[in-house]
Amino acid sequence: MSVIKAHYSVILPLFCLLLCTLFPPLLMAEEISQCALCHTDPDRIDELTEDAITFGEDGVEISDMQKGTGYGVKQAPFDLFEKVLIQEDFLETTHGQIPCQLCHMGNPDASDPDTAHRGMLSDPSLQSAQTCGQCHDDITSTAVNSLHMNPAPLYTAIQKRCNREQTDQLKKNIIDPLCLTCHQGSCGSCHVSRPDIVGGGLRFGHFFQTQPDFVFQCLSCHSHPIASDFIGKLGKGDIHYRKYGMKCTGCHSGDELHASAGNAENRYHFKQLPACTDCHTDTESSSIPEHVIHQETVSCSVCHAAAYQNCSSCHMGTDNEGIAYSQSPRPKNGYMIGINPEKNGPRYVLLREVGIQRDSFQSEIGLMKNFSALPTYKRTSPHTIQRRTWQSADCNHCHGNPDLFLTQDDISFDTLVANRHVVLKKGQVPQKVQARRSFILSPMHPDKKMRVTADWLNKHKNDRDLLILDTRTKAEYERGHIPGARHLCFCLFTSGADTSPPYMMLPPARLAALFSGKRFGLTPKKRVVIYDNDHSGRGLAFLALKMIGHKSISFLDGNLRVWKDKKYPLAKGKAASVKAGNYPISKTPDILVNNQNIIEAMGSGQSIVVDVRNAAQHNGDMRRSDIAKRGGAIPESYSFPLRTLWSSDGTLYDQERLAWLLSTSGILPTKNKEIIATCNTNMLAAEFYMILTYLGYENVKVHDGSWAEWALEFEE
Repeated sequence: MSVIKAHYSVILPLFCLLLCTLFPPLLMAEEISQCALCHTDPDRIDELTEDAITFGEDGVEISDMQKGTGYGVKQAPFDLFEKVLIQEDFLETTHGQIPCQLCHMGNPDASDPDTAHRGMLSDPSLQSAQTCGQCHDDITSTAVNSLHMNPAPLYTAIQKRCNREQTDQLKKNIIDPLCLTCHQGSCGSCHVSRPDIVGGGLRFGHFFQTQPDFVFQCLSCHSHPIASDFIGKLGKGDIHYRKYGMKCTGCHSGDELHASAGNAENRYHFKQLPACTDCHTDTESSSIPEHVIHQETVSCSVCHAAAYQNCSSCHMGTDNEGIAYSQSPRPKNGYMIGINPEKNGPRYVLLREVGIQRDSFQSEIGLMKNFSALPTYKRTSPHTIQRRTWQSADCNHCHGNPDLFLTQDDISFDTLVANRHVVLKKGQVPQKVQARRSFILSPMHPDKKMRVTADWLNKHKNDRDLLILDTRTKAEYERGHIPGARHLCFCLFTSGADTSPPYMMLPPARLAALFSGKRFGLTPKKRVVIYDNDHSGRGLAFLALKMIGHKSISFLDGNLRVWKDKKYPLAKGKAASVKAGNYPISKTPDILVNNQNIIEAMGSGQSIVVDVRNAAQHNGDMRRSDIAKRGGAIPESYSFPLRTLWSSDGTLYDQERLAWLLSTSGILPTKNKEIIATCNTNMLAAEFYMILTYLGYENVKVHDGSWAEWALEFEE
């Protein structure tokens, strides 16, 4: 091993530079071609990986070699052989003329894969000083100590909470093998490959890209909550991206990403950290009074961040091998306004709860010895920025609203000492002010019977004329459902994946036969309550019931999540059959529209098309490959991600806030203009239709084929 290290750190760089300078054609012909014989041949690689591949029902490869590492792993979105397939054109580039083994090591002369890959480094850039640094020393000399490559802030946090023995044990068993799958990057994971955390694999056939890929590199690592918030998976989406198309590198330049973090404990101690005022330079002389009043004391995000999700998914539970990250209870979603824990910046900032408690790693180290050395609430910079937010709509949406401020009442007794410097004391919550901002809302007339709470459903679940429908998968239903609920897979409402376009709604006659059969026994007199797991199956159920003319339909606000939070009981297994009937279909106005209907309606100027997918799909940066060959959106359609209407706990906002969100986006409940909801297929559009119906909108339609139909007819 010492010989290898000596070769790698001394001989390799000199040899590499010499050969690259003097003999690039020779390298192409003699050295690289041995590895390239295999790695530029897709059929050969596909054959070699055949035994490691299994297929799902939709024909997609689901090999374990496609899965990422760490917690919450994802499947790589391309076939296994593509992870290591090199494009032949790469061999003509500067990087392509360097012999493979000079960076990756291994044995390029071997004919069998096992021998050829013995001792190989899949990511040489983890040793960037010895590889990338030979040509890019001006970058790597600082990048090795950057916040992407250097996990020092992670170690620092653990060292402060634990004693030396506990720190060493966590570093060996959890931090290095698990946490670093997310918390340590490399040159390659930004410029060459997809990060291992989400499946790995070359993204551009080994071509080196100057800027990281927005979707498959930036968003792959910073997936939740940053990416989900930024592109509108969990809310409206950040205005910088949704409206102006700005991506990560618009704010986070190479100078910042490659800069040395020095002794910074976190990103807020990092001098290259971008600030809002880098672009918005006129705040001091702004005509907006709040900018002048708050500029020294309140961070911009306190007023301009929309709904925000917490980072609990990575700090809770176990990894894909069953190894525990933390046994802490799940922290609250959402942000709180508190005292800035850093020494620099404004006094009031947004804080999020960190997924850690004194006993978080007790199976490994027992109780953390110095747990209170750091707060359990950290400063946060949500990527959900909007010019107009609910907070900025009215001063008293913050002032006099103690629910938004982190006080001692929000802190558990065990964390009082840890959070003593970030909580507000009694009397510090700003009082209501008289100088209120005014705003005009379009009148909403919600059907209050449609929106039921978990408390109401628990009280009425055994009512004789109540039918509860669970629209999750069969397996999820049988593992635990609301007592009395019947399983209704939303897949039963549509034509399936094999039709063109896919997933079109079935005709009313077939839907009526389904609902009145022995599985449900629906009659016109029954009141239906539907719920799912936030995946919008309930919207399709609502749409299907409306298509047959059923009158009394309600939805469980917050879905099954709220039921579980209330600790209400769950039933398991299947539901018994009931007496079948013959549901009499009532004639209703046409709810579904197709492409031609949209073209005619928009041409008349009497309709608006609202795209309720996330902003990345609307902008064309992401697409559902199972329904369309290309991404994009219907021309002139308006992007309004569905999750804009939900709070962080999964419940809809109150009536006034819903009215404000829709009114300020131009989605008005007028009879003079038709609202057409569209998405990828029809699922999210159906949920949006359900919510608008609840609010009293009367002129709403659902684009049945949605983007799948539009992209099929109008291929570029």
